[in-house]
Amino acid sequence: MNRLTLVTLALLGTATLHAELFTEHFKDGVVKSQIEYKDGTRTDTAEGIKDGLEKVYYNTGQLAFTVTNKDGKREGAMDWYDREGKHLEMIHFQKGKRHGLNIIFYANGELRIEVNYINDNKEGPEKYYFSTGRLASVVTYKNGRKEGLQKEYNEDGTLNNEVMYVHGYKEGERRWYDKKGKVIQTETYKMDRPINVMKQVQAKKPDATLKALEGLDFNPNNRKAD
Repeated sequence: MNRLTLVTLALLGTATLHAELFTEHFKDGVVKSQIEYKDGTRTDTAEGIKDGLEKVYYNTGQLAFTVTNKDGKREGAMDWYDREGKHLEMIHFQKGKRHGLNIIFYANGELRIEVNYINDNKEGPEKYYFSTGRLASVVTYKNGRKEGLQKEYNEDGTLNNEVMYVHGYKEGERRWYDKKGKVIQTETYKMDRPINVMKQVQAKKPDATLKALEGLDFNPNNRKAD
């Protein structure tokens, strides 16, 4: 069965409902994945309906991720690991879509990123952290787009810069600060674009009318008779 081995039949909850556990291997025989499918749905020509525990491995044998499926869709927590077995990320699913807290870790186990999802869209504050545990940045999402004030910090905890987001775009003045909280630089944005840069680009554009007239000969003596 193309290196797929039917390992066992597992009873899931009723006398009539079963799951088939399939194990797939790499060419050298190392286990590549172990996935439970609804009984009878996985064949040589059909992918099948995942239902139950799914484990996927690196080619060196370490577990890459594990997740539970229900009726072909991911359900609950999905845990990712690196090749050394360290926990990299936890993603929560509901009916196949990201729904719930999503957490990413540094290799040392410290929290790196945390954000909540609702129906596959980021919702609420998204926080980034330095490997020391200090907050690096924070911004709020609404329906998958940044909305509100974004703040970025230095590793010592002082504010580095801040800017407002409206419907996912930078809007208004972005301010950078020194370690004492004094504004040292500003940049004004419109629809995520720096206004000063936009002005410079527009100033370099040739006048459309003049460009259209370039190369035209207005000397009547040079015109050909019809």
